Amino acid sequence: MITKNNIHLLFDFLKKQKKTRNLKISQKNNNFEISKSSYTDDIIINKDVIFNCEIDKSLKEIALIVIPLLMKYKKFFIAQLGQSLDGKIALFNGNSHYINSPKSILYLHALRCICDGLLVGVNTVINDNPLLTTRNMKGSSPMRIIIDPSLKLTNRLNIFKDGNKNIVFTQKDSNKKLNNTTIYKLPKKNFTKSVHQKIINLNFNYILVEGGATTISNFLEKELLDIMQFIIAPIIIGSGIDSIKLKSISSLKNALRPKSHLYKLGDEMIASLEF
Repeated sequence: MITKNNIHLLFDFLKKQKKTRNLKISQKNNNFEISKSSYTDDIIINKDVIFNCEIDKSLKEIALIVIPLLMKYKKFFIAQLGQSLDGKIALFNGNSHYINSPKSILYLHALRCICDGLLVGVNTVINDNPLLTTRNMKGSSPMRIIIDPSLKLTNRLNIFKDGNKNIVFTQKDSNKKLNNTTIYKLPKKNFTKSVHQKIINLNFNYILVEGGATTISNFLEKELLDIMQFIIAPIIIGSGIDSIKLKSISSLKNALRPKSHLYKLGDEMIASLEF
């Protein structure tokens, strides 16, 4: 049975395969292999996934979203935002717990599980003091990558206390030492693009851009994302912090209209955009 304790093995296996239109996989205990027989437990054909083996009900919808991405992309920058129907990610006082459901949190951890880098802005780290690990699903936690232009981070924050490695990108010259962290100074001009290129140069393959709204908006506006996903909860907040903040346009002809897929995730919906 595929559960939260072994689905990461399937994800890791798929990441190592060549991207082909047709791939048949069989499961043996907790291991997966390419099947040469006519019988398969998991069949992936033309991005459609058919499960003939038993899979935990809470994971099936998640797997049907994640597996086609792994089949299509050898590398990607994927951004994810959880929001209300009216596009709010938090109240003006910063409260955001919890707009989305526990299943969406599990999905977020599945994305963390498949990525080798997790990118956030400094305000997300300071305001939420998160761990940014894969806790709800077994698998390796991604390297935490923080954009901190003014180098405001301190060792009092959780990400510097658990021994996991971090990368910080800044514009500031400083002798500051952060636990388990490599600090890279990049030029202020074209800073976001420089961060993107440096991550590529450091040989990361799958990057999750998790927040906040400003960081994701910067990557989106500069066309640095391959995939953008909105996890939309069936609630209306009415006022609060917008999920995306882009420059004003004068005509809807200039609006972004990427290829899109809609997925059901429990009582919520995921709008997945590919650029």
